[in-house]
Amino acid sequence: ESPLGLGGGSGDNHSTEVVEGMHMGEHGIMLFHDYDLGVAYAQKVGKPVLLDFTGYACVNCRKMEEHVWPIKKIDNYLRNDFVLISLYVDDKKALPKEEQILVNRINGGTRKLENYGHKWANFQTQFFKTNSQPYYVLLNSDGTQILNQAVGYTPDENEYAQFFECGLEVFKNNKKE
Repeated sequence: ESPLGLGGGSGDNHSTEVVEGMHMGEHGIMLFHDYDLGVAYAQKVGKPVLLDFTGYACVNCRKMEEHVWPIKKIDNYLRNDFVLISLYVDDKKALPKEEQILVNRINGGTRKLENYGHKWANFQTQFFKTNSQPYYVLLNSDGTQILNQAVGYTPDENEYAQFFECGLEVFKNNKKE
C-alpha cells in the first residue's frame, strides 16, 4: 500500500509524487519529518518550504491542524504551494549514533542530542531563536532564505493566509531576479 492509500489515489485532483521520506499528514496533506529530504524535494519541484515546528503534546499545534488547516484557502496553500516539513520537538525516537552529538546551547552550556526531538528543538533555537510551538517559517526552495516574518499560533484564517501570500510573493519575486 502506498502512502496515499490503497491504489495510490488521494481522492482529489491534486497529484503529488510520493518520494522517500514523504508521509501523509493531517487531512491527506503530504509532508516530510526530515528537513534534508523535504528541502531536497522542494528544490526538485521548485516550491518554497513551510517549516512547521510542532510537538506531539502541543495543544495549539493540534488546534491549528484541526481548525485552521482544513479551511479551503489554507488547505490549498498547504497542499499545492508549499512543501510542508513538520519537525516534532518532542519526538523521542533515538537518533543514529553518529548524529548523537554535543551542541552548545544558546544560553550557555551544552546538550547531547539523543533523539529527533532534541535535534529539531536545537535546530529551532539555534536558527530561529525561539522554542515555542507551533512555529511556522517560510523558506525558499533550498532552505537558505527566510521569506517573511515567521508566525506562531495563528487561529485567524485571514492572518494565516496573509502569512502564506506574503511568503509566496517574496518567493516568486526572488525567482524573477
